[in-house]
Formats: sequence, structure tokens, C-alpha cells
Amino acid sequence: MENISLEHLKKLAIYSVILGAACAIISLIPFFMPVISLFLLPFLGAIAPIILLVKLDNFDSGENKTFAILGAISGFCICLSYCIVFVPIVFLIHLIFKSYYDYGVQYLNLFLLILFFVMVSIVYVTANAALGLIFGIIYNYIKQNKQNV
Repeated sequence: MENISLEHLKKLAIYSVILGAACAIISLIPFFMPVISLFLLPFLGAIAPIILLVKLDNFDSGENKTFAILGAISGFCICLSYCIVFVPIVFLIHLIFKSYYDYGVQYLNLFLLILFFVMVSIVYVTANAALGLIFGIIYNYIKQNKQNV
């Protein structure tokens, strides 16, 4: 397996954190919250940071498992930034506006918060690793066919 440079990992983490924080802010609108947190981030979250890494930073890998690892790292960073931004803001909004739907945030104690984060991050990491693998297969197939033409 080829080595992934630390610079590429840092850039991927930054892209993923920005995506997770932006989606957390958009998720404050109750209509968008289920769509973003249950569909967009777990199943499509790794695509945007990996595409940015490939296009902007000229990352090139011939191995599909490298993309799976990048997808898993991206999924964890997205989950972490989403939870760090979303939970405190929802808690603060619920303190100000009592009628705001709080998604059960006030019922979380430390143990439940850690358990919730671990379970959600397992889902995000697994789904985004599979998505990164699929992206790697498609990307390498397209790259190989461009060279043959």
C-alpha cells in the first residue's frame, strides 16, 4: 500500500470539517435536519472532500483501498465537526426559544452523549469508507480508460 502524505490528510480533514460544520448550521432548520444528518452526511459526505482533494491538490492513487481509508477519515471528521457545532447551538437555541424542537439534546448526559457519538461515528465511518471505495473504483476506471484512448 502506498503512503498517504500528511499534507493530503490535513487538507482532507480541513475540507471535511468545513463540510460538517456547514451542514450542522444548515441542519438548524428543522426541515433540513433529517435529510442532512440521515442521508447526506452518512452516504454522500465523503464525495465532496475527496473530489476537492483529487482536483485541487492533484492527489493521485492507483489503489482503491487508499480511497476507502480517505473516506473513513473524512466520515469521522465530518461526524466530529457536525456534533461539535450542532449540539451546542441547538442547546443554546432551546434555552432562548422554548418552543424550538431540540432533537432530545437536553436529555443527553455525558455517557449517553459519548455513546451516541460513538454509534453515529461508526455509521458515518463505515458508510463513507464504502463510498470512498466506490469512488476510488470509478475514478481509477475512468483514469485507466482515458489513458487507453
